[in-house]
Amino acid sequence: MKRIGYLTKSIISSALMIAVLFLSVGGEVQAAGNGVSLVANEEGHFDSIPSVYDVEATYKNLGAYGTLNHAEDLFVDDNDNLYVVDTGNNRILKLSMEGEVLAEYTEGYGQAFKGPKGVYVHSDGSIWVADSGNYRIVRLDAEGKDMEVYYKPDSALLEESFTFSPEKIYVSITGYIYVLKGTNLMLMDSKNEFRGYVGAVAVPFNLQRMLIRTFGTKSQIERTMKVQPSAYTNFMIASDGMVYGILANEKTGQIRKLNSVGTNTYPEQPYGFDISLDNINYQTSKFSDINVMDNGIITLADQNTGLLYQYNQDGELLAVFGGSGTIKGTYTNPISVVSDSTGRLYVLDFTTNTITVLAPTKFISLIHEAVSLYDIGEYAASKEYWEQVLAIDSNYALAHSGYAKVLYKEEKYKEAMDQYYLGNDKEGYSKCFSEYRHQLFREYFGWIVLAVIVVCGAFWIGFTRLKEKTDALAHRLEMGGWIE
Repeated sequence: MKRIGYLTKSIISSALMIAVLFLSVGGEVQAAGNGVSLVANEEGHFDSIPSVYDVEATYKNLGAYGTLNHAEDLFVDDNDNLYVVDTGNNRILKLSMEGEVLAEYTEGYGQAFKGPKGVYVHSDGSIWVADSGNYRIVRLDAEGKDMEVYYKPDSALLEESFTFSPEKIYVSITGYIYVLKGTNLMLMDSKNEFRGYVGAVAVPFNLQRMLIRTFGTKSQIERTMKVQPSAYTNFMIASDGMVYGILANEKTGQIRKLNSVGTNTYPEQPYGFDISLDNINYQTSKFSDINVMDNGIITLADQNTGLLYQYNQDGELLAVFGGSGTIKGTYTNPISVVSDSTGRLYVLDFTTNTITVLAPTKFISLIHEAVSLYDIGEYAASKEYWEQVLAIDSNYALAHSGYAKVLYKEEKYKEAMDQYYLGNDKEGYSKCFSEYRHQLFREYFGWIVLAVIVVCGAFWIGFTRLKEKTDALAHRLEMGGWIE
């Protein structure tokens, strides 16, 4: 199965538009209340697949704690407690897996939270709050007692006009504090010192901009200097220690996986879909959040279309689900998505102030297991799971490709070619065919050499006999006087 970057947009648009419009009027698709479940094939068609997530619960009315008010962020701690940044109500709520409110945090260091936008909970239980309206980061213990507070770092690298209004926050295992501020992903240490920006995307070379900076007026140069790299809209630090971010206003490479030196190691290709009808742009994918499970599966929330996308670590699309609407399993503005240790997803809808809990079905669980086992080198076990996936949906192309990858590792190239063919994976088939050709050559090398020797020997014998006959005929002709 080809990656999403090679899909034909015109075909995708019509199929997805029908699904989205159908959901928007409250139609039943797949299983009632679960939204759509789709995957895209190499030709650009959307194929319906078995339901990948079931709506298990929705949290809206929190009893004595009222309802949410334009909440903006979710976080799941190591004990599967759910933290909600209730921005409009200036508080952080701690919920159990069943949706019961366990604690409410409303202040730090004697000052009430003001428009908080992000929360992070450390493995030691401490709670880090991006108190954006108060231009600070507050660290509390599990009981809500003050531990530390961070304000704008005192650094010559930051302009005086720089406003420290943190939106999202994560702390690495080394103790560094990663902060999303506006469009920048900045790095601080535990001493409140600025350590630079992380993962900035290089601005591509532009001849016109270079000429203006060389020969232009002062005002022209100032406008040119304002060209900024692509903006980050959200990020997280996964269990593998890598920083995963998403870029806005980009057509390719929207997913970033940053190593320790800030270099992207994730495939540079398009992700998500542009939905259009009659060549009129209807909705463009705009990712609002990214979640990475412990098994490496990546989930993206698209706030424009209400869709959720899942990819593996190779950038291959596993499933598209959800949709735009107000029935269960659809969303009007999904702004945050997180997962717990059981594989459940929690989706926060900014507009409806609702948290939807999604439980994975057997189908997607098998896919996740197959992918993760292959990634850690358990190829034989991975093959068994792909077989189970194909038993449920024999048309799921990625399962054929995944199964083929295992056969390729086992050097069963002919069988792998058959699976790549069923998965319509031309690149995999070509690679496998090349190995199969070499395998045949190695296997029959002795016979090939023998055949060459026999052919050459037969040719030599035939040539020798023919020469002898020709010489004899020439001799007889010469003796008979036939030749002048």
